[in-house]
Amino acid sequence: MKIELISVIGLLICLLIIGIEYVMHYRLAELQDEHTARIEDIRRRMDVHVEGVLYAPTENSRNTEIKALANEINGDFEVYEMAIATIREHKGTAYHDDVEAQELLIRRIDDEVDPVGIYAKMLDEGDIYHKGYACRRLAELGAMEYRDKIKECVDTKSRDLAYNAAMALCCMGDVYEVSEYLLSIQDDRLYSGRIVNEFFDKFTGSRQELAESLFEKCNKYMKCTIIKTLERYRIEAFRPMYIEGASGNDIQMKIACVKALSAFGYPEDEQILQMAAKDKDWVIRSAAIRGLSRLKSPTALASVKHALSDKEWWVRQTAAQAITRMDISPRDLEEILGGYDRFAADAVKTVLYRTVDTEG
Repeated sequence: MKIELISVIGLLICLLIIGIEYVMHYRLAELQDEHTARIEDIRRRMDVHVEGVLYAPTENSRNTEIKALANEINGDFEVYEMAIATIREHKGTAYHDDVEAQELLIRRIDDEVDPVGIYAKMLDEGDIYHKGYACRRLAELGAMEYRDKIKECVDTKSRDLAYNAAMALCCMGDVYEVSEYLLSIQDDRLYSGRIVNEFFDKFTGSRQELAESLFEKCNKYMKCTIIKTLERYRIEAFRPMYIEGASGNDIQMKIACVKALSAFGYPEDEQILQMAAKDKDWVIRSAAIRGLSRLKSPTALASVKHALSDKEWWVRQTAAQAITRMDISPRDLEEILGGYDRFAADAVKTVLYRTVDTEG
């Protein structure tokens, strides 16, 4: 009897859970429908107002249409962004082909709407997701007067809000706050590597100053990550550090520094790259070959040709890609393709076939 009662109670609980889930899904569907209907309604109204602004026959009538558009926006960031996007995407007017005139028109709308005020209010009153979005938009709008409020968000417990606030400060070129944020996440290797790349890409201040600030306090993993990130920026001030690291014994630092040094393509670095091209670590060899391919010397070409026979496929592939970009004679190319070294021939053929397919 007791077992039957427990079974009945268990069945009732299961039915209750199923019922609750059904109600929740139904309500979510309703909310999604309501949101979609609202967006469509906004879009219809925006189309009318935007066309009024774009096709106004006189400046006075355009000013009237801009004020009407501002009243329609009424401090709603979604409506504002939809209006601006509609103006930028609208075809058929002179504004679509004249970017300068389009931006001037948007500034006139901004004067009426005050988007900075909209996002500042969101930063004060929104939830963590709206606050994060407000940080980014205020930075994009160049609202430097809100930098201190954005800084407060970096110290929040919400990872999402802290990230967006720090990214906003990247756009504002804030060396200290951005470096402190990156240092705070440096032990999270699955997360910090991507963030370092992204932040240096978006940073509007001195990347050299930001890197120097980080180098003073960061751990080895973060330092290697930053050096790899800096490769594309070729910051001359760090070359001595790259040379030292490329000649050292620390494998991870050596990989990072050889990659960074290779980006410069300086003839005076050839000796270091030649040594790295013979390293036991294939990642270092591959990075060195990429650097040697930027040089024009016969010795650099010889090393790249030799790497076509490397035991590691990735090195052979790097060498094949490199040699097709170097000043190689048709005779040398024929020798590689028709020679006895199948590794070298296959690597170069693969690159050449892919090049032909891409160009075709």
